[in-house]
Amino acid sequence: MKYLLVFFIFLTQIFAYNLEFSVGENGRSLDDNNTVLIFGGIQGDEPGGFHAASLLLSDYNITKGKIIVAPNLAFDSIIKRSRGTNGDLNRKFANISPKDPDFNTIKRIKELILRPEVGMVINLHDGWGFYHPTYINSLKNPNRWGNSSVIDTSEINASKYNDLENIATQTINQVNSYLVDPKHEYFLKNTKTRESGDTQMLKALTYFVISHHKAAFANEASKNLAVHLRAYYHLLAVENYLKTAGIEFSRNFELTPEGVYKAINKEIEVKLFNDKILLWLENPRKVIKFLPFPVNKDLTYNASNELTVVIAENNSFFIQYGNRFQTRIYPEYFEFSDAFNKVEIIVDQNKTQTYSFGEKIKIKDNFLIPKMQNVRANVIGFDHSKDESNIVIYKKNMQKEYSLDRNGKIYRVEFYELRGANLQEQFLKQNEKDKLIKNVKIPNMQILKSASKKDKFLGSILVEFE
Repeated sequence: MKYLLVFFIFLTQIFAYNLEFSVGENGRSLDDNNTVLIFGGIQGDEPGGFHAASLLLSDYNITKGKIIVAPNLAFDSIIKRSRGTNGDLNRKFANISPKDPDFNTIKRIKELILRPEVGMVINLHDGWGFYHPTYINSLKNPNRWGNSSVIDTSEINASKYNDLENIATQTINQVNSYLVDPKHEYFLKNTKTRESGDTQMLKALTYFVISHHKAAFANEASKNLAVHLRAYYHLLAVENYLKTAGIEFSRNFELTPEGVYKAINKEIEVKLFNDKILLWLENPRKVIKFLPFPVNKDLTYNASNELTVVIAENNSFFIQYGNRFQTRIYPEYFEFSDAFNKVEIIVDQNKTQTYSFGEKIKIKDNFLIPKMQNVRANVIGFDHSKDESNIVIYKKNMQKEYSLDRNGKIYRVEFYELRGANLQEQFLKQNEKDKLIKNVKIPNMQILKSASKKDKFLGSILVEFE
């Protein structure tokens, strides 16, 4: 048994992605003790919480006050749909060994909590069943956690938001005003952590927060509900807590179950290598082949939300959105050129327009790429010649199996500097939001030699036919 345990630990370390959680700030702090800190994904099998937290960064605009959001605390666990790949992250705040793989994660979380500007902390969870103060049935009873507002005690010694019970109760009343079904009713769950000597809750994030004289609330949504309904209830609660803190905001969607569903499931944008390549993931194909990857630049990316990540795995890469697989990339390696980052294209036989690499262009009928000296265009899925400029290209000419999407509408158009042309390179400013793809396998000598003989990759755009 001992050897099996050691082997299991070895395997988990091999397959660890070592992803760090992200932190985003939205708005501007008005004073030193009024910022609200929101966590999601402390347990990887709770998508309602991490999707709600992510939307607070991608789809909300804080117009007064400030929020700090860390939506993906246990990011490796989220990818693997695990409660915790290294054990329960929410049971490590009282004491943690420096040898624990989560040591630095816990340290970063504590540093966020202890920022002087933070006065309120909200932790978003999904729990089984439905909490009820009295026993109703096996799904609805005092031992369940779902659809409850959780506090560790009624009142704390804090300069702001010290009356936890009243604040939580007011939030519960607000949530219960917008229930989809009366069976989803929210209740207050006071764990009385210190008074009852609850050994598990004494190790939790919220107890660490109140131990440092700051307000902490955990909002639980039921795992027995669809993910978008969980996120809907989370956001109803969070918005009320924000109003309690005097924070004002607007959002890009209607706060209804349907509105939240659309916000969670909208297309994902991933830009690679300083915005040279755009991947528009709307009903994407499960495999993308021969995507240009650089041998002379860092492998970086940025995405339209904080739950999307590009992960290296052996000789390929895959894109994950929370716990949802998106697509796998099999790269082709090139030297990259920074000679320019914009191209001219004629769309639907109208006037010539200039587009930046990393853009998506809507096409009604056709497009044409004007010829450029020492540059060739490659329209993936057209398959006409090595240089496919100065040709009017129609949707009917395209081979659907090469589209990015399974609907056969979106295609890559790539541009290359001819080998030996040696175009003057420009200084292109690095995107500050770019993240580094980790655990990348270094290309071998054969790949490097092959890349040195090919034309240099400049960048690409996407064309989307109606």
